[in-house]
Amino acid sequence: MPNGTAPVAMERLRELTVPELYQRNAFRVTGISTMATRRTIRQQKQHITTAARAGVDIPAPGELPVPGRRSVEQYGAAFDVIDHPQRRIVDELFWLWDAPDGACGCDPALHRAHDAAVRAHARALDEELSGGTAPAEGEGSWGAAAAGWQDALGHPGFWDHLRHRVTALDDHRLAPSALSALEDELRRTLIAPLAVLAARAAAPQRMIGLFGAWSWAGERLLGEAVEQQLRPELDSAQLALDRARDQQAEHTVRAVSIVEKEIVPQLTRLRAFDAEGVRRTVSKLTDRAALLLNNCVISPGSGPSLPAGEDARLLDLALALAETAETRRIVTGNRKHLALNSVVKSMERVRKLLDDKQAAKAVAEMRNRVLPILTELRQSEDGEKRQSAAKLGDTTAILLNNCAIALSPGTAPSPAQESFELLDEAAKLAETRQARKLIRKNRRRLNDHSRLGPYTEALDATLSGLKRAQELLRGNKPDRAASELQERVLPQVKKLGECRAWKIRFAASRLSDQTAVLLNNCAVALVPEVSAPKQQSIRLLKSALTVARKGKTRRLVTKNLDGFQYAERIYGNDRLSTLSGLGSSNRLIASPGIDDQRLSYLPSSVRDALMRMSPEQRAEFLSRYRDLL
Repeated sequence: MPNGTAPVAMERLRELTVPELYQRNAFRVTGISTMATRRTIRQQKQHITTAARAGVDIPAPGELPVPGRRSVEQYGAAFDVIDHPQRRIVDELFWLWDAPDGACGCDPALHRAHDAAVRAHARALDEELSGGTAPAEGEGSWGAAAAGWQDALGHPGFWDHLRHRVTALDDHRLAPSALSALEDELRRTLIAPLAVLAARAAAPQRMIGLFGAWSWAGERLLGEAVEQQLRPELDSAQLALDRARDQQAEHTVRAVSIVEKEIVPQLTRLRAFDAEGVRRTVSKLTDRAALLLNNCVISPGSGPSLPAGEDARLLDLALALAETAETRRIVTGNRKHLALNSVVKSMERVRKLLDDKQAAKAVAEMRNRVLPILTELRQSEDGEKRQSAAKLGDTTAILLNNCAIALSPGTAPSPAQESFELLDEAAKLAETRQARKLIRKNRRRLNDHSRLGPYTEALDATLSGLKRAQELLRGNKPDRAASELQERVLPQVKKLGECRAWKIRFAASRLSDQTAVLLNNCAVALVPEVSAPKQQSIRLLKSALTVARKGKTRRLVTKNLDGFQYAERIYGNDRLSTLSGLGSSNRLIASPGIDDQRLSYLPSSVRDALMRMSPEQRAEFLSRYRDLL
């Protein structure tokens, strides 16, 4: 055996770098003392092996017996370890030394410190392997184990005891120089079970919290042990990253899916390990994942494109993953440009929606996609972002102005309250004098619209009623046309007469005359013959006089009203026909139904001809030629 090497001992150490460090210890399995002589070991081996082969249940021997029942093979393997001096010295190192005998010459405090560390460490690992909850860092078995081993290894007589044991074993296969190899690997073996348990745990934070108690063993050793246990996961993450990178050019969506569903969960778990070797490797992988996501957004492949709105989310994720300042700078810059491009694209959609007369959707696009991003850019600490947002301020203000106008067209009864709110936001964003002037102008228009809104509604109702009345009148339905005018048009015309605005008054004047003319036409149409009733027509003509504005219209209505009233007085009582059989020499004058004294000046031949007419003809003649009479 070369000086300073012990290959079998090193192999045994590697076998014990697991959480079963103490449960595999040959002395613990057999219950034999670490100080036992060869004779005692042979006797115990024969006894245990014979009983095990016979199927006899062997009580768990010694202190801290191994949980569960052991097989013949397990006992055989344990005795094989004890029979080889290099393996035995390793298992002695990790089991109880008990009180020193006379030949040992050790300080009893050393044995006590060593055995206390072994007991605490064995209990802590037994608890973990059994599924129990281990105490928190610095408390219970884990804390006692870390502190105990630190004290024991710090004792000046620790390795002297092992040198004494090498001498006591007196086997050419084990030289004192082998202890130097054990000394180099002892700390690695002690911390390996903790690294394995942390790597196996689904939520490793509790186990990682115990690393600090074992930092005395060397952070580099701890980092290497953890990295060794996590190597399969690190390699898996690297392979997934390579697959995602290969997919980027042909199928960006699939590459993003690999990063989000496979790589990010793995790296999130691995980032919890703060060990030096793991930290460095995970940092590199995480940074590469961030750059890959950034590239998927900025340079998408030829396959299906990313869903709408995914670009910003993926860049946010890339920024959260970025580990180096350079990567953060790249992602931040692309995120800024993406935000600006997103605003510009949203503005184009708003313009198209306004062109398509979809004002409500245009406003929603502005509020949900344009204004939040623009506000974030304006409030950014980055001066370049603020400058870019300022350049878009006027354009955004004009779009808000256009949305406000589209929401409140001139045909609406009154402007929407949201239009005023949009103009207020536009005024805050406007950067140039021209934009502010336009917004103030439209604000005045909306104020006028709000003030004149009820009258505008009345104008629309009047026009609609007049149109309906004209259609009814053309359809030879004067009674329904008259009802339309009286019930729906006249109240609106009177309301318009209350307005003081010149534009409304001008339109109201014209509509009033149109209403009067239609009322007049309805009145005439309601009297197809002279004998027809005239009271409704007279009421319509009187209503027409109340709204007629032009002198020409008033003269037309007044003439027809006078004629209808005159005919009503004559024909309505029909006294001429009732008195025609009397012997009066001047029946027209005697008739109380005729109060016009000018008839007394008619020639007798005309009066006789008049009396020979039928009542209908006589009334029509008197109505038509009243002015001549």
